[in-house]
Amino acid sequence: MGETSKVGISASKVVALIGALVVIQVCIGYFATLDALNILYGIIGLIFAAVIFISLEIVDLKKVKIPYLWWVLLIIGILLILFEFAVGPSYLGGILVLIAALLEFLSQKKTYAESKIVALIGACYLIYESVMPLLSVSPAPTSIALSIVGFVFAIILILTLQDKIDVKIPYAWWTILIIGFVVFTWVTTVSGTVIMVAFILILMAF
Repeated sequence: MGETSKVGISASKVVALIGALVVIQVCIGYFATLDALNILYGIIGLIFAAVIFISLEIVDLKKVKIPYLWWVLLIIGILLILFEFAVGPSYLGGILVLIAALLEFLSQKKTYAESKIVALIGACYLIYESVMPLLSVSPAPTSIALSIVGFVFAIILILTLQDKIDVKIPYAWWTILIIGFVVFTWVTTVSGTVIMVAFILILMAF
């Protein structure tokens, strides 16, 4: 089990809870489409979210106990990615659950700075999301500009994680907050949310 913060919850559980909330929000959106397949995916997604929520033991359900295990999160995360690909890709819920699985797995092996792991994943995915629009046949000038902005902020974020490289930009809560806000508002909500989750973990001393 990973180390806990002053509020008594591990970093992986924080990320898993956020992921479950995102899944709930997305699944409710599926119901609004009135499409039978989307509604089915929505129901399955809500079941997955319920499994995660119960395993966190935030609410004491004496008759229902689900162990909080990294491989369970891994399976749920992969299935969510597949569902989100089939219905309409955003991948945020699945990505967050997979990150939670990774943090829980690593917590059993060695002590890592969980916020830095999440920030690195956010930066790498931001590079991916910034490069993909440039690979289209004729990307719009706005898409090109936003891709450049995203790529620059991803590199800056990665550099802040390097102890051996002095870029005069500290890895601090306010740095991650600014980068996450800019990316979320103007570039991509998925990478922006992941980076903002890293900001939350910093505030919780992870």
